[in-house]
Amino acid sequence: MTAPRQSLFDSIARRTGAVTWRRPSLPAIDVRFAFALTALIALGPLLTIAGAGWLRADAQRDAEALRAQGQARFDAEGAQRSAALQFRDAVRRPTVAVTLDRIARVVPDDARLAAVAREADGTLRIEIATSDPDPLRTALRRDPLFAAMRETGQRRTADGRVVVVMRTQR
Repeated sequence: MTAPRQSLFDSIARRTGAVTWRRPSLPAIDVRFAFALTALIALGPLLTIAGAGWLRADAQRDAEALRAQGQARFDAEGAQRSAALQFRDAVRRPTVAVTLDRIARVVPDDARLAAVAREADGTLRIEIATSDPDPLRTALRRDPLFAAMRETGQRRTADGRVVVVMRTQR
């Protein structure tokens, strides 16, 4: 084995007569210790990544539970709001008795009411039998309640009268 070469610092110190400085020799390192130290250093980031994954999975589970809970509450509030709007519309609409009274005042004398129905969505359906539908249509357009109605059909009866079917627009 060859002797280690002297450094530039050692050469200068020897020429100038200064005290030489010797490099301390390093102790022999056990290979198992070096491997364990390397593994420990590499394990830090791996454990950090794994811990972050676990935390993210927990946060996603919590967020999904909150989302489901919020959706249930949103659906319930939507149903409640829809029911409140339907109730408000039902209260604001004239009752069937008021509607019948207005029909009786508006239609010509020869016209007869065949049917009146209010459907679940609030649509009003009226069937009126008359000998001439034109004066009936003119009379119904004068009242604001019936002016918004549109004629959806008509048919002839056995006695020669015409049944006009009208419905409110939704």
